[in-house]
Amino acid sequence: LALSSNRLNGTIPKKLGNLMQLTWLYLYENSLSGTMPSQLGNLTKMMELDLSSNRLNGTIPSKLGNLIELSVLYLWNNTLSGTIPSELGKLTQMMDLELNNNQLNGTLPRDLGNLMQLATLYLHNNTLTGEIPSEIGKLTQLTNLDLSFNQLNGTVPSELNLLPNLQFIIVSGNNKLSGNLTFLCENGNHSVYANDTIANASCYCCNIDY
Repeated sequence: LALSSNRLNGTIPKKLGNLMQLTWLYLYENSLSGTMPSQLGNLTKMMELDLSSNRLNGTIPSKLGNLIELSVLYLWNNTLSGTIPSELGKLTQMMDLELNNNQLNGTLPRDLGNLMQLATLYLHNNTLTGEIPSEIGKLTQLTNLDLSFNQLNGTVPSELNLLPNLQFIIVSGNNKLSGNLTFLCENGNHSVYANDTIANASCYCCNIDY
Protein backbone atom coordinates (compact mmCIF):
# COMPACT_ATOMS: atom_id res chain seq x y z
CA LEU A 1 0.00 0.00 0.00
CA ALA A 2 1.71 3.18 -1.23
CA LEU A 3 0.05 6.55 -0.59
CA SER A 4 3.19 8.61 -0.17
CA SER A 5 3.92 12.18 -1.34
CA ASN A 6 0.34 13.38 -1.37
CA ARG A 7 -1.65 15.87 0.71
CA LEU A 8 -3.28 13.39 3.03
CA ASN A 9 -4.19 14.65 6.49
CA GLY A 10 -5.99 13.38 9.55
CA THR A 11 -4.95 10.33 11.52
CA ILE A 12 -3.75 6.88 10.46
CA PRO A 13 -6.84 4.59 10.58
CA LYS A 14 -6.70 1.91 13.23
CA LYS A 15 -8.40 -0.45 10.79
CA LEU A 16 -5.21 -0.68 8.76
CA GLY A 17 -4.30 -3.20 11.44
CA ASN A 18 -6.79 -5.58 9.82
CA LEU A 19 -4.68 -5.88 6.62
CA MET A 20 -2.92 -8.98 7.84
CA GLN A 21 -1.26 -9.77 4.50
CA LEU A 22 0.26 -6.31 4.10
CA THR A 23 4.02 -6.34 3.49
CA TRP A 24 4.72 -2.67 2.62
CA LEU A 25 3.09 0.49 3.95
CA TYR A 26 4.33 3.78 2.54
CA LEU A 27 2.63 6.91 3.90
CA TYR A 28 5.61 9.25 3.90
CA GLU A 29 5.52 12.93 2.87
CA ASN A 30 1.96 13.71 3.78
CA SER A 31 0.38 15.78 6.56
CA LEU A 32 -0.82 12.92 8.73
CA SER A 33 -1.22 13.80 12.40
CA GLY A 34 -2.11 12.15 15.68
CA THR A 35 -0.50 9.08 17.13
CA MET A 36 0.69 5.87 15.52
CA PRO A 37 -2.06 3.28 16.11
CA SER A 38 -0.87 0.30 18.11
CA GLN A 39 -2.87 -1.87 15.70
CA LEU A 40 0.02 -1.57 13.25
CA GLY A 41 1.62 -4.17 15.48
CA ASN A 42 -0.87 -6.71 14.10
CA LEU A 43 0.75 -6.61 10.65
CA THR A 44 3.20 -9.42 11.30
CA LYS A 45 4.05 -9.86 7.60
CA MET A 46 5.15 -6.25 7.25
CA MET A 47 8.64 -5.87 5.79
CA GLU A 48 8.85 -2.10 5.20
CA LEU A 49 7.05 0.66 7.10
CA ASP A 50 7.65 4.28 6.13
CA LEU A 51 5.73 7.02 7.96
CA SER A 52 8.43 9.65 7.68
CA SER A 53 7.87 13.38 7.04
CA ASN A 54 4.44 13.72 8.53
CA ARG A 55 3.12 15.41 11.68
CA LEU A 56 2.80 12.36 13.87
CA ASN A 57 3.11 12.78 17.64
CA GLY A 58 2.90 10.62 20.72
CA THR A 59 5.07 7.59 21.34
CA ILE A 60 6.36 4.74 19.18
CA PRO A 61 4.06 1.78 19.93
CA SER A 62 5.86 -1.05 21.69
CA LYS A 63 3.71 -3.45 19.66
CA LEU A 64 5.88 -2.73 16.63
CA GLY A 65 8.12 -5.32 18.25
CA ASN A 66 5.67 -7.92 16.90
CA LEU A 67 6.68 -7.17 13.30
CA ILE A 68 9.36 -9.84 13.17
CA GLU A 69 9.72 -9.64 9.36
CA LEU A 70 10.34 -5.89 9.39
CA SER A 71 13.58 -4.86 7.69
CA VAL A 72 12.98 -1.11 7.18
CA LEU A 73 11.42 1.34 9.66
CA TYR A 74 11.40 5.03 8.76
CA LEU A 75 9.78 7.39 11.27
CA TRP A 76 12.01 10.42 10.78
CA ASN A 77 10.79 14.03 10.52
CA ASN A 78 7.81 13.80 12.83
CA THR A 79 7.27 15.02 16.40
CA LEU A 80 7.34 11.63 18.10
CA SER A 81 8.22 11.71 21.79
CA GLY A 82 8.87 9.31 24.63
CA THR A 83 11.48 6.58 24.69
CA ILE A 84 12.64 4.16 22.01
CA PRO A 85 10.80 0.92 22.86
CA SER A 86 13.13 -1.88 23.90
CA GLU A 87 10.78 -4.18 21.98
CA LEU A 88 12.38 -2.97 18.75
CA GLY A 89 15.26 -5.20 19.75
CA LYS A 90 13.11 -8.17 18.72
CA LEU A 91 13.19 -7.11 15.07
CA THR A 92 16.13 -9.27 14.10
CA GLN A 93 15.54 -8.80 10.35
CA MET A 94 15.91 -5.03 10.65
CA MET A 95 18.42 -3.53 8.21
CA ASP A 96 17.54 0.17 8.26
CA LEU A 97 16.23 1.94 11.37
CA GLU A 98 15.78 5.72 11.06
CA LEU A 99 14.11 7.57 13.94
CA ASN A 100 15.94 10.88 13.53
CA ASN A 101 14.47 14.38 13.71
CA ASN A 102 11.89 13.72 16.38
CA GLN A 103 11.62 14.52 20.09
CA LEU A 104 12.60 11.12 21.46
CA ASN A 105 14.12 11.03 24.92
CA GLY A 106 15.45 8.53 27.41
CA THR A 107 18.38 6.21 26.88
CA LEU A 108 19.38 4.03 23.95
CA PRO A 109 17.98 0.53 24.56
CA ARG A 110 20.69 -2.09 24.96
CA ASP A 111 18.33 -4.44 23.10
CA LEU A 112 19.29 -2.67 19.86
CA GLY A 113 22.42 -4.80 20.05
CA ASN A 114 20.25 -7.76 18.97
CA LEU A 115 19.67 -6.33 15.49
CA MET A 116 22.44 -8.31 13.84
CA GLN A 117 21.34 -7.41 10.28
CA LEU A 118 21.25 -3.67 10.93
CA ALA A 119 23.22 -1.61 8.42
CA THR A 120 21.93 1.92 9.12
CA LEU A 121 21.03 3.42 12.49
CA TYR A 122 19.98 7.08 12.45
CA LEU A 123 18.92 8.56 15.78
CA HIS A 124 20.21 12.11 15.34
CA ASN A 125 18.38 15.30 16.27
CA ASN A 126 16.46 13.98 19.26
CA THR A 127 16.95 14.52 23.01
CA LEU A 128 18.37 11.10 23.89
CA THR A 129 20.39 10.91 27.10
CA GLY A 130 22.69 8.50 28.88
CA GLU A 131 25.64 6.56 27.52
CA ILE A 132 26.09 4.89 24.15
CA PRO A 133 25.56 1.21 25.00
CA SER A 134 28.51 -1.08 24.32
CA GLU A 135 26.04 -3.55 22.77
CA ILE A 136 26.12 -1.41 19.62
CA GLY A 137 29.50 -3.06 19.09
CA LYS A 138 27.69 -6.34 18.29
CA LEU A 139 26.16 -4.92 15.10
CA THR A 140 28.71 -6.34 12.69
CA GLN A 141 26.69 -5.35 9.57
CA LEU A 142 26.45 -1.70 10.62
CA THR A 143 27.77 0.75 8.02
CA ASN A 144 26.24 4.09 9.08
CA LEU A 145 25.76 5.31 12.66
CA ASP A 146 24.48 8.80 13.39
CA LEU A 147 23.85 9.76 17.01
CA SER A 148 24.57 13.45 16.58
CA PHE A 149 22.79 16.33 18.31
CA ASN A 150 21.37 14.54 21.29
CA GLN A 151 22.31 14.83 24.97
CA LEU A 152 24.42 11.70 25.25
CA ASN A 153 27.13 11.51 27.89
CA GLY A 154 29.93 9.24 29.04
CA THR A 155 32.58 7.84 26.73
CA VAL A 156 32.18 6.47 23.23
CA PRO A 157 32.50 2.68 23.70
CA SER A 158 35.66 1.19 22.22
CA GLU A 159 33.56 -1.76 21.00
CA LEU A 160 32.59 0.38 18.01
CA ASN A 161 36.04 -0.25 16.59
CA LEU A 162 35.15 -3.95 16.31
CA LEU A 163 32.58 -3.23 13.59
CA PRO A 164 34.21 -4.33 10.32
CA ASN A 165 31.75 -2.62 7.95
CA LEU A 166 31.31 0.70 9.71
CA GLN A 167 31.97 3.61 7.33
CA PHE A 168 30.43 6.66 8.98
CA ILE A 169 30.22 7.52 12.67
CA ILE A 170 28.63 10.85 13.60
CA VAL A 171 28.54 11.85 17.27
CA SER A 172 28.71 15.64 16.88
CA GLY A 173 26.63 17.89 19.07
CA ASN A 174 26.73 15.80 22.24
CA ASN A 175 28.59 18.15 24.54
CA LYS A 176 28.73 15.71 27.46
CA LEU A 177 30.59 12.98 25.62
CA SER A 178 34.17 12.60 26.74
CA GLY A 179 37.24 10.44 26.40
CA ASN A 180 39.74 9.62 23.71
CA LEU A 181 38.14 8.81 20.38
CA THR A 182 41.37 8.00 18.56
CA PHE A 183 40.52 4.30 18.57
CA LEU A 184 38.00 5.17 15.87
CA CYS A 185 40.89 6.25 13.66
CA GLU A 186 42.59 2.87 13.70
CA ASN A 187 40.28 1.44 11.04
CA GLY A 188 40.91 3.33 7.82
CA ASN A 189 37.37 2.72 6.59
CA HIS A 190 35.86 5.01 9.22
CA SER A 191 34.79 8.57 8.47
CA VAL A 192 34.37 10.07 11.93
CA TYR A 193 32.45 13.29 12.57
CA ALA A 194 32.82 14.66 16.07
CA ASN A 195 32.78 18.42 16.06
CA ASP A 196 34.15 20.64 18.79
CA THR A 197 30.90 20.66 20.76
CA ILE A 198 32.14 17.39 22.27
CA ALA A 199 33.71 18.29 25.58
CA ASN A 200 36.94 16.70 26.82
CA ALA A 201 37.27 14.44 23.78
CA SER A 202 40.22 13.97 21.47
CA CYS A 203 40.32 12.41 18.02
CA TYR A 204 43.10 13.20 15.58
CA CYS A 205 41.21 11.87 12.53
CA CYS A 206 37.81 13.36 13.33
CA ASN A 207 36.13 15.82 11.01
CA ILE A 208 34.78 18.88 12.79
CA ASP A 209 32.59 20.31 10.06
CA TYR A 210 29.43 18.25 10.53
